[in-house]
Amino acid sequence: MSKLQSERAGDVFRRPGERERERAFWSTVRARMALTWSFSERFEALPRRHICMGVKLHHGKMNMGRICFSLVARYEFRLRVTLGPGGDLMLTSRIRNTNTDGKSFTFTFAYHTYLAVTDISEVRVEGLETLDYLDNLKSKERFTEQGDAITFESEVDKVYLSTPTNIAILDHERKRTFVLRKDRLPDAVVWNPWDKKAKAITDFGDDEYKNMLCVQAACVEKPVVEWKGRQELSVVPSSYCRGQLDPRKVLLGG
Repeated sequence: MSKLQSERAGDVFRRPGERERERAFWSTVRARMALTWSFSERFEALPRRHICMGVKLHHGKMNMGRICFSLVARYEFRLRVTLGPGGDLMLTSRIRNTNTDGKSFTFTFAYHTYLAVTDISEVRVEGLETLDYLDNLKSKERFTEQGDAITFESEVDKVYLSTPTNIAILDHERKRTFVLRKDRLPDAVVWNPWDKKAKAITDFGDDEYKNMLCVQAACVEKPVVEWKGRQELSVVPSSYCRGQLDPRKVLLGG
């Protein structure tokens, strides 16, 4: 991995020790339910440097202490993770119904993309202005975004509906822009817990809300049946303008 790839891969927000906790959790999951993991170097026609993971979850129940998961359908989840030579990260997912009785089921989906930012008060999100959204802090009441960009002064937990293919997250202090490009993911979740809720989250530092922002490409408003979607995350210089959301044009000076 190049230095550029390493730096950009580190732009995803992760707490110290989180990787170990995730491994422990999924180890317990595999042990307590009929869960089959499989890894493959092929996922359709793949160029080099692609990694594919296929996951199958079977009907059943899993007890995790006080938590009990009840699975009402069988399905297969596939994930392709691609890291490009310039540090671009692409996630491609597919969910397929494997019920033997032919019955379909619906579900919602979101990529939980936590971005590391310098100062949340100096961050703005472009591409979601004038859109309708569901405010989870107000019982999912529907509103219309009024500003020319989204900025942050307090807790935010919103689901933006019918969003464009490209969304830009500008980190002014670091003079860089995250460009989120998505396909077949019509919604976008924007979340930051702010100070009071951050203190109430046990595995979240009291001041860590200042240096993170969650922008999720999602299918939330309208559940889907069988589905394949994609999210690509790039980092470009903040000298780019709002009308130039394709990172390739920016990097090539187009």
